Amino acid sequence: MKNFKLMAIALVAMLGFTACEKDCDHDFIEVDHSKDLVGTWTYIAEGGLAEAMVINPDGSFTTTGVMQGGYLYEEKGTIKVVNNKVSLVFEGDTDIIEGRLELVAGKSLSIVINEEYDIRLTYDYCNEDLSEEIVGMWVCTDAPTENGESTIVHTFMDNGKAIYTGYGTRVDEYLVNEETTYEVIGDLLFYALPKDKLAEGELPYIIKKLTYKPNGTVYGDIMEEKTMKSTSTMLRIKQSLNLTGRKYDYISAYVTNANGKDEDFSILGNTFNISKIESSDLDRMFRSILSCIELNENTIKFTFNNNGRESVYNDPITVDGNKVTVDMSTENPACRKVEMYMFQDANDTQLHIYMPTKSFINYFANLQIPTLKAEGKLDTNDAAAVEKVFADMEARIESINVSLVLRARK
Repeated sequence: MKNFKLMAIALVAMLGFTACEKDCDHDFIEVDHSKDLVGTWTYIAEGGLAEAMVINPDGSFTTTGVMQGGYLYEEKGTIKVVNNKVSLVFEGDTDIIEGRLELVAGKSLSIVINEEYDIRLTYDYCNEDLSEEIVGMWVCTDAPTENGESTIVHTFMDNGKAIYTGYGTRVDEYLVNEETTYEVIGDLLFYALPKDKLAEGELPYIIKKLTYKPNGTVYGDIMEEKTMKSTSTMLRIKQSLNLTGRKYDYISAYVTNANGKDEDFSILGNTFNISKIESSDLDRMFRSILSCIELNENTIKFTFNNNGRESVYNDPITVDGNKVTVDMSTENPACRKVEMYMFQDANDTQLHIYMPTKSFINYFANLQIPTLKAEGKLDTNDAAAVEKVFADMEARIESINVSLVLRARK
């Protein structure tokens, strides 16, 4: 309503009459809409404008929204409807804003403050309040970025705190457990961007319209997020890992924020170039070589199939929340530890693995070591030569974020 109030004030300044002065000759219809107004109404518009309005049975209302400039506000007041003439008074304000009400009960509400210029504010009715449904951990594999789709993990706590893990387009870096705050009113999500990560002139809030689909897929609950520019989908996942006795087959790979040298190199018979790498390049390799991942409380077993030859690597793991550190040096002392972030869906039917830049450098160098050794190009007992493998990989990869999705083996 603050946006509505500002529109009305601007109209007065521009045209030199009160919001209803010329509009009071509307053909008002004798009908009682007071009961139909009760509930939560929301809108989202270009320029980051958004608002949630909760109207109570006694005619009092509370609006929470984001105005021009991206600042969050809350306003209270009363709304009165006589026939289809609506009057609004805000707390601490004696001005009465009047207009014509256009209402489709249970669907949409419009307040028209000027017919000639068709100045109005239109809200959609919320059938449900999603403030409780959003609490938990969610994974999104189709979040839009400048470099394509990315995978992110959101955790929404019941105390209004939110935690973000994934590529941060705004800061051009991979963020791990970045804390901020949020609020959900009706079907609107008000997501605060961390103040220390804001670019100059950037709006401090992201506003999204939510659609909740319980058991929306075979993997569990779905939450759809919409802005004026994009739509993405989140899948509910667990905030703890249940690894013991789980086997997963590879499904797909996602690559974002890939920057590096324009230089070809080989991993397990596959040629890569970080400056040109795409999701399909990693997907092609993993589909051809990664047969299965088997997890237990303290170990992870990779089964590879390279040119018809099966290789099994059984590595110790250390689990700290959703961070899983894989010690690949037990199979080959030349290899290094790799920190991965793992998440399972509600039924353990999907496993998501995320590797930021440093983790992927170590992982890819670990995969390159057996190739170089088999080709006679590396003596794994030569510490300086092994160090050069990791240094060369780090020099190739300026930044990259990699996500793998796996499905439980039946």
